[in-house]
Formats: sequence, structure tokens, C-alpha cells
Amino acid sequence: MDDLPDRIHFPGNPWPEGHALTEFAWTARVVDGVVWCDLHLRSAAYCAERDIELDEDGDEDYDSSWEAPGAWGNYHRCTLSSTFWDDDRGFAVCPVDMFTPAWLDGRTFEVDTIAGGTLADVELDDLAFHIYLLGHDSVANHCITFQRIGDSDRFDIAWSGDIALTYTGDDNLDHRFEARIANVPFPTLPS
Repeated sequence: MDDLPDRIHFPGNPWPEGHALTEFAWTARVVDGVVWCDLHLRSAAYCAERDIELDEDGDEDYDSSWEAPGAWGNYHRCTLSSTFWDDDRGFAVCPVDMFTPAWLDGRTFEVDTIAGGTLADVELDDLAFHIYLLGHDSVANHCITFQRIGDSDRFDIAWSGDIALTYTGDDNLDHRFEARIANVPFPTLPS
């Protein structure tokens, strides 16, 4: 992955340079005295920065839909979110009295860790995040790191995880995403 911020990469897809983000939100809420964080991102159209010419006959030979530009073009762009489809997802962070920029600085959270590399025995509605990628697919094994910028209330966020193309019936977490988001304000807790 390159060092450009505000991008999401899907290693092995037709755009190794990744895709710019058009939306990103980091919000927080309190549930029973515990801070829960939510993340929401949306990419630009997959072909926004570089269109890939398709064979007129559509007979390009790809090993999988993951590698086929036409498959990606059918779904336009990615939405990866704990809030877009409903509002009871996200992940627990800490007790409310600990939630400060200094406490969060440099912390990494592992969310929806799935052993064995498959979602076959997982209730997909219980996952913290949902993804629209090549259809309504699934994500797990998130690694989310918050790095404070100096002594400010702003953070750089590195977020990665594994993807299963469940829209086509594949429960295996065979693919990855990697996102970098820069200069994001520390969320204000609701009063």
C-alpha cells in the first residue's frame, strides 16, 4: 500500500493504486458507561481515477471476479460501515471516563477476529461492520490503529481487515482491504 492518505486498497484487484475516499466519519457513543466507536467510509467509483478498457467481446480471462475490472464496474464503489445500514454495530473502546485523545493515542483494536479464515459458522448480522464491495459482502479480522497527531485532537487512522465475497456465496476470508485516513477529529461524545 502506498503512503497516500484517505485511500482504500484491495490487494490483488485491478487498481493497485487504490481508491480515493469520498466520505469518512468517526463517531462515538456511550452504551452502559462504555464508549463505542463507529467508522463509516465510502470510496470514489472504482474507475474514477483510471478506467480500464474492457475487451469488446467481454472474453477477458480472469481467475476470479476479484481480478476482473468488469465485475468491479458492476458495483461502482465501496461502502464499509458500522452505521450505514443500521446503528447498533461498531466496537467497544473503553469506559467513558478513560476516553481521551491521550489514552487513545497509538492504540490498536482487533474487531471480529475469526479463527479459521471462514465465516461459515458466523452470524453475519452480528459482525461490527458491513461492506458493499462486489455486492453485499462481509468483513472481519479488523485491525484499527489510532495515531494522534502531536498533542492535537486529530488522528491518523490505519484500518485493515479480511473480506469474504458472501454475496456470491463464498464464506472464505480470502481477500483484504487496507485503508489510511488522515487528520480525523477526535469524536465528541453525545451529551
